[in-house]
Amino acid sequence: MDFLTIQLPTYFFFYMAITLIYRNRRSMINRVAALLMGSLVLYFMFEYLKTSLLPEYQMQLVLYGSSPSLLLFISTLVHLCILFGGEVTRSFKKVLPLVYATPYMLWLWFMVTWDHSVLYDVHVTDGRSPLHPTYLLVTIVFVIGYILLSVVLLAWGWLRTRERRQRVILRSLLASGFMLFGSFALITTLLQAGIIVTRVSMICYFIGYLIWAMRLRHLIGKYNIMPDYRKLFQVLFETAPNAILLLDAQGRIKEMNPRAQSWFEGIPSEEIPEHFEFKQVKGLQGLLTSYADQPGKESHWEVRMNDSRKEHLDLIVGIDRIEGANEDLFVLHLTNVTSLKNTERRLMESEQSYKHSAYHDPLTGLYNRTALEEELRIRTAAADPFAVIMIDLNHFKPINDTYGHAVGDMYLKFIAELLQGLMHKPGDTVGRIGGDEFILLLSITDRADATELVENRLTLLDDQIFWYGDRDITVSFAAGMSVYTANGENGNTLLRLADEDMYRRKREQRKKRELLIREL
Repeated sequence: MDFLTIQLPTYFFFYMAITLIYRNRRSMINRVAALLMGSLVLYFMFEYLKTSLLPEYQMQLVLYGSSPSLLLFISTLVHLCILFGGEVTRSFKKVLPLVYATPYMLWLWFMVTWDHSVLYDVHVTDGRSPLHPTYLLVTIVFVIGYILLSVVLLAWGWLRTRERRQRVILRSLLASGFMLFGSFALITTLLQAGIIVTRVSMICYFIGYLIWAMRLRHLIGKYNIMPDYRKLFQVLFETAPNAILLLDAQGRIKEMNPRAQSWFEGIPSEEIPEHFEFKQVKGLQGLLTSYADQPGKESHWEVRMNDSRKEHLDLIVGIDRIEGANEDLFVLHLTNVTSLKNTERRLMESEQSYKHSAYHDPLTGLYNRTALEEELRIRTAAADPFAVIMIDLNHFKPINDTYGHAVGDMYLKFIAELLQGLMHKPGDTVGRIGGDEFILLLSITDRADATELVENRLTLLDDQIFWYGDRDITVSFAAGMSVYTANGENGNTLLRLADEDMYRRKREQRKKRELLIREL
């Protein structure tokens, strides 16, 4: 009888404790419920040892085994009910140390200050409880009080919570808690009245605990009393720092989280796709089509969200397809990278500005000496013929001395614009290498073509006049030329030959002017 009514069902408590941990060891509810089942395993195991295997040690087994196990059961029961209440009973967690410590401190006081033979009289064999009436009363008060406290906590949670699923769980637990409380109170009353003996009461207690524990285990399996992952995902959806859109196969928005709502505030949901400007695909529908056609391909795209009422947003779009739904659904994850893109643009602009400063003359905007030398290296490596024309302005120093450097700078800019107007063919280049010296690199077919080309181009500069107020300054210059014909010339050689040719022509111009003056 003891095996059938106590030992065998004890295995069920052990089984339930193991399965609760196996289902979700990270859940505090599951861990505490498993501890509760374990305490019942210990309690009835000690009772079985006391009655069947080691009756000579019944006092020690009851005082040091059954009593602590029963106190652990009622303490974990209160803890479990606080956890079941969720947010409603969260504030009661701060009294949990007191809930666990109070019965054990009182038990320890009895063990230290009372004689064990007085607490448990082994000579009582007439069916009455061998426990001292005071010790028994204190134990019953704690057991009934903690069970009643558990019922009150469940009732409080049931009355205060507004979540339908939680109310169903708490109502079922409350009914089972009333059952446990009622059965314990009834069995204790019958025992104290002498209607049943201790052995029968222990069997009844065990059956009541077993039915309650099986009910609890059934509720855990039915309602999945562990972290509500659907609720957690809903919280993640609502608090995600990225915008999340749920779309159908036609690109219509079915749902979006609060972050997306804040980004697209004031825009009707059916118009939101029109504000997307994709770089790799055409429109939102094109994005869905591209993803559906190549599901294994990288599923991230760059997009700009334009809204005339707000600043534009640069976004990275990730896309996933929902399997198993009644219709094709897509989830778009939008990450705001506007600040990163702005930083990238500033860096590119800074780099471009640096490159422009490194290769351009700050006054005229033409190529500087460094850029021209680089261009000469590229052209000589390509081995295509070209002409190098060096231009030196005449009488530039008197202009500076007479009108000032500001006018001189304006004159240089005027010359730069004239020279840029001479660039007619692809590859023609003009630059300023310093002071009043300019370089032209002109594409040619052969040396004979170079002479005619240069003369035709430079003739366009003749008789050009720079006007400053009511003063006019006629453009005057000397030009020298060298030609690259893939015969081993390098950039420095070409510049030197053009410079020598230019000074030769300048000397000839000076001689002509001196001859003209002498004739006059």
